[in-house]
Amino acid sequence: MQYLLWINIKASEIVRVYQMRFIVTPRNRYIEVEGEGREGIITFPTWVPGSYFIRDQERNVIFYDYSSQVSKNKFWINGKFKYIYYANSKDQREVISLSDYLFINPVSLFPFQDLNEKYCVKINVDWSIHTTLRKEGEWYCGDNYEEFADSPIQASPHLRLIKIDEKHSISTIDDFPEVEKLKRVIYILDSYLPDSLPNYIFFFRRSDKNLGGIEHKDSSAIVTTWDRKDLIWLFAHEYFHRWNIKRIKPKDLKIDYEHESYTELLWVAEGLTDYIAFLSLIESGVLNATDAMKAAANILQNLTFPGFKRMSIAESSKLTWIKLYKKDENYPNIGISYYDAGFILGLLMDFAIRENNECKKSIIDFFRELYKISKYTYADVKRIAESLGFENLDELVYKRNPPIFEYLGRYMKIIFTDKDKPYYGIKVENNVITFIEDNSPADLAGLNIGDEIIAVDRIKKQIEVKEEVLLTISREGRLKEIKLRAGNNPGHRIRLIGEGKLFKCVFREEKAEGEGEQKII
Repeated sequence: MQYLLWINIKASEIVRVYQMRFIVTPRNRYIEVEGEGREGIITFPTWVPGSYFIRDQERNVIFYDYSSQVSKNKFWINGKFKYIYYANSKDQREVISLSDYLFINPVSLFPFQDLNEKYCVKINVDWSIHTTLRKEGEWYCGDNYEEFADSPIQASPHLRLIKIDEKHSISTIDDFPEVEKLKRVIYILDSYLPDSLPNYIFFFRRSDKNLGGIEHKDSSAIVTTWDRKDLIWLFAHEYFHRWNIKRIKPKDLKIDYEHESYTELLWVAEGLTDYIAFLSLIESGVLNATDAMKAAANILQNLTFPGFKRMSIAESSKLTWIKLYKKDENYPNIGISYYDAGFILGLLMDFAIRENNECKKSIIDFFRELYKISKYTYADVKRIAESLGFENLDELVYKRNPPIFEYLGRYMKIIFTDKDKPYYGIKVENNVITFIEDNSPADLAGLNIGDEIIAVDRIKKQIEVKEEVLLTISREGRLKEIKLRAGNNPGHRIRLIGEGKLFKCVFREEKAEGEGEQKII
């Protein structure tokens, strides 16, 4: 036994000697990479953990020094290798290289050999560099590929670090005027779960696209438009991921960098995270009860379309690779978002737990119990929820068209303000139809997504709902006239009204109401 133990230790030591190194030289739109590993196969990941679809980032790789290509994402090398990478993205899940800016999500740029060996990178720029990787001289290193791949790198001559407090900062080339609000929210989130964690960086950039955020273990990367209104909510969402997904995660959500990883629990990982972020905004005073009710109404409205009857919350989670992450204009007819449904489940869970524990416990206690398990199953989620007073989870998670509205109606009044009013069942932007509800008057009349409305009753004007109209539309360059009769709206616009002691436990005010915005006519 001693001999075998000695061999195991020595074998382990030998493995740790190996490491992969990369030298990165950025230029406008491209990145040059010099790599060094061992003779054998290197593998480029095909997806980015936290973003559930196959990106095939290796499509951007142009090799000019390697031995042979084994498959789409595998190459045989003799030790050293070189490639250039097309990095003209705007997406923080990928790689961005401009004349004065560099952002690297390492999992999108760097291949791996042994996942358990050390990985290091050197960045050939004289700019400021921010990363959570450990600095070793000129190198930035991670003890294994997962740590290395989960640590973004941002660099620019214009880069600055905005300090939130001693442990939290924002790395950005732009301004961030809401530091004090974010500081209050972080303080609340840190009070929910153990916060003896490493320092944390928000990598932030403004753009002409709302690309949202992606979580990392000790950081997050966020790209939004200049006028985004719910910025603090987004920051709070990504920040809570440092616990919920990075330190608390579904047991079956294993990281396989080449293949899809399936779980029915993304409603916990994402939807409940969004609810906790929402709760932290209320508790910090950043979001008042009226605005919180409007936000909740907007989310609940997304569950009023046919997809709610055709897909369960569990299915939405498991099928995200081909459904939510590849959603098209018809998605509200065929599916739901585990973000939206999970958020509403979080609200329901919070109400139920507080009701059954005289407001002395909340959904935070659910997460504290989940944190003790770390890698959880649905059985764990159900057991903890039931122990705190939230039941009927099977019905809510696995049933299509679950009684979410009925259950939520126990805690607040739900009014469909457009129910039975005349409607066509379409959404229109710049006179182009962008959505058609299944079995709506527009659907039955033969209208299609992409139809451009040229005239209404042979007059060039904006469409408005009335008993009957004659539409002149352009479809693929052909003019058509379609008669459209209004029908009864099934109910999509929601007003929420809440009041009482239990309501105040969650929303911090005795009474409030809010109505969502709805574009369907």
